[in-house]
Amino acid sequence: MYLDTKRMSYLKALALCSVLLIGFIISLYSQSEFLLQVGDIWRLISAPDDNDINQQIIFALRLPRSLVACMIGLNLGIAGALMQGLTRNPLASPTLFAINSGAACLMALNSIGFAVLTHIPSEVATFCGALMGGLLVFLLGGGLQHNANPLRLVLAGIAINGLLTSLTRAALIIADDMAYSMLHWLSGSLSEVDWQSWSQLWPVSLCACLLALSTCRGLNLTALGEQTASSLGINTSWLKIRVCLTVLLFTSISVTLTGPIVFVGLIAPHISRALFSHNYFVLVPTSGLIGGALVCWADLLSRGIVPPAETPVGIVTALIGTPFFIYLVLRGKS
Repeated sequence: MYLDTKRMSYLKALALCSVLLIGFIISLYSQSEFLLQVGDIWRLISAPDDNDINQQIIFALRLPRSLVACMIGLNLGIAGALMQGLTRNPLASPTLFAINSGAACLMALNSIGFAVLTHIPSEVATFCGALMGGLLVFLLGGGLQHNANPLRLVLAGIAINGLLTSLTRAALIIADDMAYSMLHWLSGSLSEVDWQSWSQLWPVSLCACLLALSTCRGLNLTALGEQTASSLGINTSWLKIRVCLTVLLFTSISVTLTGPIVFVGLIAPHISRALFSHNYFVLVPTSGLIGGALVCWADLLSRGIVPPAETPVGIVTALIGTPFFIYLVLRGKS
């Protein structure tokens, strides 16, 4: 029986990797004004030709976009799993706890040159904004207490989200000449990413992944209760600091490059728990893979809705995530 369960887990993991890989490959050549084909990808690998326009499009435009899409999804999926583990709240995610909106707000204010934010790098601004949004929700919702009410946290998240979103819209009105590009970015868009975006993204994401893996044992024990975890040698205060820092790193770098892509951090951990395990050594990497696949396929769908125009990928994930959130709320009431 144990071997059958283990074999089934391996098959599920293989299927998940296949879904991600297939989406990644299709994203390299589909939905293009040029006649790109799978063979162009193979020729780019086996016999690269600088004069082949199809190869150049795949390498210069499609490959960095697909890599960034997968990495952003991985970041948000793991961030959601860590937040749900830290708060023991199945509704926790960077979106619902105002981390995304906080990062987006300060990024928008940074873009229009608001006060001292003009002289701060955009990555630092989004990190500070994510920290501000998360702290406000935790303070208002009593998240720092041992027995925090999950509903109170969600209500605090909705209130702070509304406040920060209003400030962001005010920044849009002030920045009239930049309003369209900022609005597109705020919807969660991958249209502007390139190799420079990838070079900014992967080092921070790698550091955050290593931090995330280092918290898995603590989160597994914390699920039994903070007192139990403390008695087993876990410094719960230090664990919370590491988890919060990891979530902020994942979220801030993601929002900086693509804007707030919503609900990925809510959906991915729930699918991972249903398919695999509540063990965080399994939950963290599989949530990342599911998040990567979700954003990759959402990006594909966003390009195919009204071609040749692109629908921001954040709108697609919102259309998927909103019914999922409603389902979770209704299931929690029953």
